[in-house]
Amino acid sequence: MEIYCSQLGMLVEFSYCISMNENLPCRNIPGCWKDRMDIIKFLKDNYSVEDLKKVFEGPPKTRLQRIVETIEKENKTEE
Repeated sequence: MEIYCSQLGMLVEFSYCISMNENLPCRNIPGCWKDRMDIIKFLKDNYSVEDLKKVFEGPPKTRLQRIVETIEKENKTEE
């Protein structure tokens, strides 16, 4: 399954949305996927309460922070 990601400005697969944050889901996943599936049930069934707190507590990262993290992650993968 794919969806348009307004943060990245492109189509992304569901697998990216659930693993892009250090193997945790994106904090925007409930809003993006709510019309396509029961995303809240999916999150509860697949992640611990502690993991979900890591994702949804605290201030969101800025777009620039997310872009820099993505670039750094890709650079590590290439090494």
